[in-house]
Amino acid sequence: MIMPVNRKSVLLTLAVLAVAALAGPGCGTSARVIRMDPLRIESQVTPEGVRVEVMDPEVLFIEGAQAFEARKHREAARKFGLIVERFPESRLMKAALYNRALALLAFPRPLDAARDFEEYLRLFPDDNDAADAWQKLGQAYSESGEWEKADAALKRRLELEPLILMQEVEIRARLTRGARMLGRYEETRNQVDKVKALHDRYRTLPEMDGNYYVAMASFEGAEAYRDLFGRIKFILPVERMEKDLIDKATLFLKAQSEYLATIRLRNTYWGVKAGVQVGRLYEEFFEDIMNAEVPPELAPDEMEIYLGELKKKTRPLVRKAVDAYERNMALARMYGAKDEWFGDTHERLGRLRKILDAMPKE
Repeated sequence: MIMPVNRKSVLLTLAVLAVAALAGPGCGTSARVIRMDPLRIESQVTPEGVRVEVMDPEVLFIEGAQAFEARKHREAARKFGLIVERFPESRLMKAALYNRALALLAFPRPLDAARDFEEYLRLFPDDNDAADAWQKLGQAYSESGEWEKADAALKRRLELEPLILMQEVEIRARLTRGARMLGRYEETRNQVDKVKALHDRYRTLPEMDGNYYVAMASFEGAEAYRDLFGRIKFILPVERMEKDLIDKATLFLKAQSEYLATIRLRNTYWGVKAGVQVGRLYEEFFEDIMNAEVPPELAPDEMEIYLGELKKKTRPLVRKAVDAYERNMALARMYGAKDEWFGDTHERLGRLRKILDAMPKE
């Protein structure tokens, strides 16, 4: 809602103080009253002396909008906040409250942004921007890790009209993440399927090519399988281990398939993250096997033989993890990926290379 204000209003900073005295009764002079937002004059003692600041809500609004456009979100939030806090009766207060929330969300201070969006919806529940406020509220709570509140706000937004295609895709992608973070894996899969159905139905639209939120939903679907994969640890007795190995391998393949599907969606950011996670799947599978419980009756020499054989069997997993990391990093750089997107991949890759070099070959 960063709404434009006539730039001529900048001239109103002090002009409103120069109001001509009106003649008293009987002088025959007519007066025209112009309603304007009041000014506020504040003084503050500083080490340099007394600083006097004259605040005009219209000027503050223009300055806030300019700061927002320049991506100076902290300054934008401060300017809009002055209107909200110092001029609550101003005609600009509603827009300033919404805009401060947007600035705080971009700053980022998502929890503070959520409070502003909540207040906006409380004060103006039927406003034209209320639907968008619900969506931004859901985003703010998502980015704050308040998953239950995010889920409620985003589902409320889905009930409101108008709801255009790209809005629905974004909302369902955020619901996918929230459901996964809450451990609701069936709901996670349901939202992923809905996003993919929208993508498949409208795949010829330009905005669907490499779409950020379609790829995000696909990635979160893969992460759901990886979450379940990571929960399975190899614990005696052997019969349980055999079943767990089958279950873990199944989840491994499902997660890998979803990560590869994410890469094929051609969004560089999520493609890089998915490629990294493929490497981590192999790495974690190797670590879980190496950390599996061993029969307590094994003698030290038998244990050494056992571990040696185990390393031989798991060497292909380490090799595949190294290959996946190297291939993904090379491909990602071709598409302009930023180093920070790789996280700790460089360290992981270096550690795995050392493990691979020390492992016995077949």
